[in-house]
Amino acid sequence: MPLTFEINPELRLLFIRGYGIVTQVERLRAMLAWLHDPDYGCCDAALFDVSSAKTTPRIAELRELIAILKETPRGGPRRLAIVTSKPIAFGVAHVFGRLLRVSGVPLQVRVFMDAQSAWRWLRPDLLSSVSSR
Repeated sequence: MPLTFEINPELRLLFIRGYGIVTQVERLRAMLAWLHDPDYGCCDAALFDVSSAKTTPRIAELRELIAILKETPRGGPRRLAIVTSKPIAFGVAHVFGRLLRVSGVPLQVRVFMDAQSAWRWLRPDLLSSVSSR
């Protein structure tokens, strides 16, 4: 499966990874799975790494994902860091963040070209505690 997720309750983190060719059906299936995972509500952040994905969603597909998020009861991440490696994916991820904001979904999105920068934005408190050891 080219789209996987893992929830780490200790870190309150939803980690999603996309690689290869990811279809909209796979996006929807994975998203519905994490939305219904019992640990999803404890997450306050999500890291979505699509740096190894070969495909990017179309705007209509983004709107479909957002419609599902709007219908979902509140809870779950409030910050989403998206890691990309291609300029087109970077741009589409920015559009996704703007569409979320316009739709009223309370999810702050930032897009990064490397995972370390994304992690630093999501969990600055953890990085400072690790570096001070």
